[in-house]
Amino acid sequence: MTLANPQDWEKPDGWFGGLHWGVAALVVVSLHAAGAWFFVQMPPVAAPPQGVPEAPILIDLAPPEQSAPAAPAVEAPPTEAEPEPAPPEPTAEPEPLPEPVTPPPPEPPPPEPAPPEPVVPPEPEPLPPEPVVPEPVVPEPPEPLPPEPVIPEPPPEVLPPVLPVTEQQADAVINAPVPRARPAPPRPPERAVTERRRPPPERRETPVRREARPRVERKTAPPPSRASTAKAAAEASQGAKSRVSANDEQRWRAQINARVRRFRRSVQGSGTAQVTFRVTTSGAATGIRLSSSSGNAIVDQAAVSVIQRASPFPPHPDGEATNVTIPFNYK
Repeated sequence: MTLANPQDWEKPDGWFGGLHWGVAALVVVSLHAAGAWFFVQMPPVAAPPQGVPEAPILIDLAPPEQSAPAAPAVEAPPTEAEPEPAPPEPTAEPEPLPEPVTPPPPEPPPPEPAPPEPVVPPEPEPLPPEPVVPEPVVPEPPEPLPPEPVIPEPPPEVLPPVLPVTEQQADAVINAPVPRARPAPPRPPERAVTERRRPPPERRETPVRREARPRVERKTAPPPSRASTAKAAAEASQGAKSRVSANDEQRWRAQINARVRRFRRSVQGSGTAQVTFRVTTSGAATGIRLSSSSGNAIVDQAAVSVIQRASPFPPHPDGEATNVTIPFNYK
């Protein structure tokens, strides 16, 4: 039994060369047949519906892998082969010596940088002269004006604190008739003063000298003027007003207090507040203001609202507008 000589493998026209090319052709044909069968058996790609954009196809262009060459099949040598004469062993060619590597020439050292030129600082520009700021002229303060004389307001009339009364008493006081001023008695008519003249004396003729006697006349009082009549009427009405008794004043005050109690409500808070207002001739309450605060806004507002709800009040007996101050004590 003889083995194949490795030197025969290198011969292109030997039996090993034909086997090598046959195997390569067989492999190529097999790969093409497998690719054709794969594309035939692949299901058809469904067409996308209308209006839907097709997805992009990405193809990787990587280099294909080279298939390793198939190992040559070693056939069994024929059993009865005639021995061939052994060719002379080839002499081994000497391996070429590697070329000597010449080192690269050393790089020249970089040139030294030139020293920087000295920078001459620029001359500073002269500063502009500072502007002369004139001193501000302070105007003389004006002479203070003399204070205006303060006219003190007359203190409001303070009513006594409101005492609790029953509703029957309040209704009786409210419904009580308001006394009115009595009219002044009529003045007696003035008597007409007549001027009495004496008859002129008789003239007597005397032989001697005539002497004229002075004529004496009595002057009567002039009739009263309109101004004096109006003054007398005013004095008469003033006397009638002064005749309003203290009982009438107290009764009117009680009516005011009773009407205030009727409209008074309870308040969450405590304190004492005073409210001043003016009762007109018709009984309406005007100029309602808080003359003394309690320190509690709720109490102050409640006191003012009582006067607003209780208006109108009974007018004053003398028929004139009157200022009234009422204290409110909440506990």
